[in-house]
Amino acid sequence: MAALMAAVISLPLLFSDGASAASKKICLTGALHFDYQSAESGPDKPWKTKPVRNANVELWGREHALGSVQKLTTQALLTDVSNGGFRACYTPEATRSMDQMWVRVSAESSKLWKVTNGSGTTFTWNSPVQKAVSASRSLGTRKPPSGEMRAWHAFDTVNELWWKRGNPRSNCWSAREPDGNTCTELTMQWVSSAPSDGFYDLQHNTVHLAGAVPDSEHTVLHESAHFLQHRLFGGWFPRVTHCSKHWVDKASSETCAWEEAFADSAAAYVLGDYGYVGELGIPISFAHGPTYDDGDTVQGNVDGSLLDLWRTMDGGTWNRTIALLSTHHVSTFRQYFTLRPTANLDTSDKARQLLRNHTINY
Repeated sequence: MAALMAAVISLPLLFSDGASAASKKICLTGALHFDYQSAESGPDKPWKTKPVRNANVELWGREHALGSVQKLTTQALLTDVSNGGFRACYTPEATRSMDQMWVRVSAESSKLWKVTNGSGTTFTWNSPVQKAVSASRSLGTRKPPSGEMRAWHAFDTVNELWWKRGNPRSNCWSAREPDGNTCTELTMQWVSSAPSDGFYDLQHNTVHLAGAVPDSEHTVLHESAHFLQHRLFGGWFPRVTHCSKHWVDKASSETCAWEEAFADSAAAYVLGDYGYVGELGIPISFAHGPTYDDGDTVQGNVDGSLLDLWRTMDGGTWNRTIALLSTHHVSTFRQYFTLRPTANLDTSDKARQLLRNHTINY
């Protein structure tokens, strides 16, 4: 009997208070993609598919059927920038399996930008709930509901501006917000049922998009670039006049042409083209043409001048222009051109000739 008792006592303890010594990490993996109509591909706007990149990822679930649902992840996770992939993991504390688990992806990237609905709620996608999960599972490639695809298109498009924002000194939008401070977040609010429209609200750092507007990546980037310029100026913005209605090829005012052209040119710079494509898929060139008015009160003339300067005189990049706007408040294109030497940017006759090609004579 003593020998038998000793044999029993020497066995390893397998369970304690219901916890499994064999508990291991359980992961849900997959990818999130979205379908969109591409205005940049022409008036027919063919359907295409892209991955959702740099979106916040959370893992949710519960260990026991009677337990409370909770967020299981504690570290910041983002979807992959190449394929929209995600991998979210949790190690059960009291069981060897999970009663429920699912992944939540938000149309928000860290606290840098997000897309909300008309009520201000951030768009989210929840994966199908996985039940009785005892080992890692692949969820495959998934897509948000069809009626929300434009919100995800708008969200993903802003990645392109973020990656080319020309601000290596800070993980915020502007060097005026250095590392360690809370970044100002860009909010985009998309309303599906409203008539197509897009504008930037200075007071609330919010881009308003409606209807089919997100089909145009130029428009999403244009409106987001107003936010970027606002942040480059540290929250200041020029007093813009005669701009309630404005056209690429027609005169408005020096201030209107400057701030609208910066947004136009930012979109073209990011996308690598030389014009603007609206939601209907009709391209507008920034080359001075027969319908164009003359001078620097025409945003299209300033558009072409900015792009020519960046690509011809400034080494193919706008980075020193971004640095200039991060240290000066600039109200007009003339003022910008005059300040270019402060950022070691050329204003020689060769640079001025680029402007003259767009009927701007300084």
